[in-house]
Amino acid sequence: MRRLPLFLLAVFLGGCGDDEPEAACDVPGHACTFVGVPGVTGYNGEGRHRLDTELYWTMDLSFAADGTVWFIDWNNHLVRRILRDGKVASVVGWNDPVFPGDGTPGDAELGPAGAPGLEVQLNHPTDLVQTDDGKVLVMAWHNHKLREVDPVTGTVRILAGGGPGFFGDGMDASRATFKQPKALERDGEGNLYVLDQQNFRVCKITRATGIITTIAGVGQQGDSGDGGSALAARLNFEAGSNPEPSGGLALARGKLFIADTLSHRVRAVDLATGVIDTVAGSGAAGLDGDGGQARLAKLNAPRDLEIGPDGQLYIADTDNSVIRAMDLDTGIIRTVVGTGQLGLTDDEGALATEVTLRRPFGIEFDPAGDLYVCDTINSRILKVKQ
Repeated sequence: MRRLPLFLLAVFLGGCGDDEPEAACDVPGHACTFVGVPGVTGYNGEGRHRLDTELYWTMDLSFAADGTVWFIDWNNHLVRRILRDGKVASVVGWNDPVFPGDGTPGDAELGPAGAPGLEVQLNHPTDLVQTDDGKVLVMAWHNHKLREVDPVTGTVRILAGGGPGFFGDGMDASRATFKQPKALERDGEGNLYVLDQQNFRVCKITRATGIITTIAGVGQQGDSGDGGSALAARLNFEAGSNPEPSGGLALARGKLFIADTLSHRVRAVDLATGVIDTVAGSGAAGLDGDGGQARLAKLNAPRDLEIGPDGQLYIADTDNSVIRAMDLDTGIIRTVVGTGQLGLTDDEGALATEVTLRRPFGIEFDPAGDLYVCDTINSRILKVKQ
């Protein structure tokens, strides 16, 4: 996670700079709604306070250096942000009416100037990443594209992807094609890692050259390859004509961690040796193992990963409706949010481990170190004070 200057850190300590009505967010280990109307699915317009803004399933969020919080309103096909006064504004996507699509007519998105974000239709974006120069990268999953948003001008341009396919390994990334690229990660040198879901690969875009290369996955769906070259391994993401978003990425200690969703595992590629191994999950779907070794624990379709400020690996254990944390030193796993029961309770201010979730697809940490959970089917984002 990129660290922000101290004068900006204060913006996030109070929850996006507005007067935060949920005092429970100041109690360590407790959870409250950060954006959305819990359990209400819809779209009720722009310019409302974040706690009065209806969403239609949440997928990811990201904290920008200018003090705004970006998030994905997945089934509304929008990228939105929370301004410093706490109000929500869409940045990319049609919002009147909300409707899926792919870009704008013509080729404006292909040029350096881009196209106006609110004229660019999206179809289920899944991931957000901030860059050092203040841009926001959007993984436009069902559009099969990687897009870049300029928050200053509000314009959007396509960096890679041109319709479903697989093309470009070893070539300039601008010519690459993907098939439902779900997750995006960025390292300290500005290199990008793309989880290309229906191509069953993870690719690297090298910043210095712009070249894209496969670093994990042989291109066939499956669950094999531990202990060998990641390039010979099979990854197991959802496929077919109407899959759900699958897979997640995180970087730490010279390793790229992969949420291998349908294998019910988290795997790690050693970026120095190219070897892949399982670090969490026995391969059997279920919920057990807290307090023990993560490799022996059961997960159920994990879909997002983050490295916390404590250096631990946090896992959105989606189909268990919990968030878990793995100590990378000891290998011990524990549940940090959720009960394992699917639901929505009157949980404002409750202990995070007593909150019920409905299939969380995304997690993130703010610069103050607090955890945020995209409680996807409850159409809200939770804040958990650390």
